[in-house]
Amino acid sequence: MITAIVQFDLPKDIDRHKAEETFKKISPLYQSMDGLVRKYFCFSEEGKGAGVYVWKTREAAEKIYGGGVWRERIIELYGVEPEIQFYDLLLTVDNATGEILTAA
Repeated sequence: MITAIVQFDLPKDIDRHKAEETFKKISPLYQSMDGLVRKYFCFSEEGKGAGVYVWKTREAAEKIYGGGVWRERIIELYGVEPEIQFYDLLLTVDNATGEILTAA
């Protein structure tokens, strides 16, 4: 599995409340993405937004990030290109279930 961290600067007029409203509005779009296991919407008081994604494969992630609707939506909503970093997901500590999960 792959973790992708997507970061972008938020416009000055988007505070925590507005970011949360926007994230809630667009969150259903991620429910039908092929290969997406989980997505976290993140906000920092320094004016940055981020998404932490867990994908089944890098190919599935690159299919979405490579352009098209997803990238256009980021640019339309926030006015900037996203910065994307990929990491191999090796292990997950899930305290909600009490499990330690390997990616294999």
